[in-house]
Amino acid sequence: MAKSALQFAGEFLLEECKLLTTTGAELDIKNLVTNINIFEDLFSFTVSGDILLKDTTNIVSNGPILGQERLLLKIQTPQSSPNDDTTIDYTSTPLIVYKINTTLSASESANIVSLNFTTQEAFRNQTSRVSQSYKGQPSDIVEKIIRDKNYLNSKRRLFNETTSNNMKVVYPNCKPFVAIEKLSEQSNSATMNSSPSYLFFETTKGYHFRTIDGLCNAETKFVFRENIPNQLNKQGVIDPMKNLETLSKYNILSTRDTVKNMNSGLYSSKLIQHDLYNKTVKSQDYDYLKDYQKDVHTNYNSKELDVPLVSTAPDSDSGLKISENTDSKLYVSITSAGKHFYETKDYPYQSDNLDQTLQRRRSRISQIQTGLKMQIEVPGQTFIQAGDMIQLDIAAQSTMTNDKYDKQYSGRYLVTSIAHSFATGGDPRHIMRMGVSKDSISKRLPSNGVSKSNTANGRTIKL
Repeated sequence: MAKSALQFAGEFLLEECKLLTTTGAELDIKNLVTNINIFEDLFSFTVSGDILLKDTTNIVSNGPILGQERLLLKIQTPQSSPNDDTTIDYTSTPLIVYKINTTLSASESANIVSLNFTTQEAFRNQTSRVSQSYKGQPSDIVEKIIRDKNYLNSKRRLFNETTSNNMKVVYPNCKPFVAIEKLSEQSNSATMNSSPSYLFFETTKGYHFRTIDGLCNAETKFVFRENIPNQLNKQGVIDPMKNLETLSKYNILSTRDTVKNMNSGLYSSKLIQHDLYNKTVKSQDYDYLKDYQKDVHTNYNSKELDVPLVSTAPDSDSGLKISENTDSKLYVSITSAGKHFYETKDYPYQSDNLDQTLQRRRSRISQIQTGLKMQIEVPGQTFIQAGDMIQLDIAAQSTMTNDKYDKQYSGRYLVTSIAHSFATGGDPRHIMRMGVSKDSISKRLPSNGVSKSNTANGRTIKL
């Protein structure tokens, strides 16, 4: 029976760790484990990881371990009521060991063995191809591909955000993950103001087909604070649950690159569509600042302001805001208006849907990838997954303010990646190293603009 009381921040229970070998044997390797790493990322289709064993029985040869084994793994933070949302459980949906790394000698009687693992879906994605047509909502098609026994045949949970558009698609010998990625690029959300920012990714809790807006709309999952002393309970004893809130380390990543953001289409873009059937050309502009309120940003559910990361000041020369330079990024596509190829009077399916997805989607993803980003290290817990919203309270560094926390770097962040590290030897502890990002802040940036200084007289010198 699992413990329900947490003794220290970062404590974990390795409840099950077994290898199912090709001989049919079940090997319990729990006592051989020295370290387990698990990686999850918003921009990765599957979870992956590695496990380090101190082998005293030459298990690689005697097992034997060939790189075709199943791994049963269950880890949890001590808790009173564990469930699917608070544990890492791959006992009913085993992982696959696919690589045996170099064996090192730890002593005369023991070797260090490292095994890489991933999910069964990642393996099936390599061995199957989607070759059929689908019609209907993209979210329904995604579920069909994931559950189809001929493709991914996944038994994992699927967090599926309902789409609003109908599609007719044909996939000719396409890998399942590629097919789903194409669907994510052409989908609009039914619940998040037609957001096209769909991502398909896996965490330790299951698969997700969700928009960035849907993730940002969630309540704050946990709060981490910088440099907090040991928290005591009413009896004067250290409270490990409170100490889980400690922000051990953080590193602010440099992402402020205006030219790069302009080239990526974050601020603005132009889409030119050539309709081959109607022989027409249509142009459509995207303006980040103008469309800002259409999207749900990271600070949306906070009590603070939710404002853009760029100034709304116009350029002193052109008089344009940074988001009004639509020629900075150009997209060109060829389409045929679907309504002219109809089976019934009102054709229910869309064509490529790029006018409703491409520009806004590229901008939304860029906002997360190049927003205010940090790498943080915190005591580990099995409650948090990539895609959760967390609050960071970063102490104010300036002597020019009386604020306790930094107005720019504190706030709600989207967890974009997690590297779980479970160490069983020495100081047994679970540590999480997380990538986090925010695309909005709670303090308006200056909007007066830069003083005009371009006063030189341009001269042409003929040679």
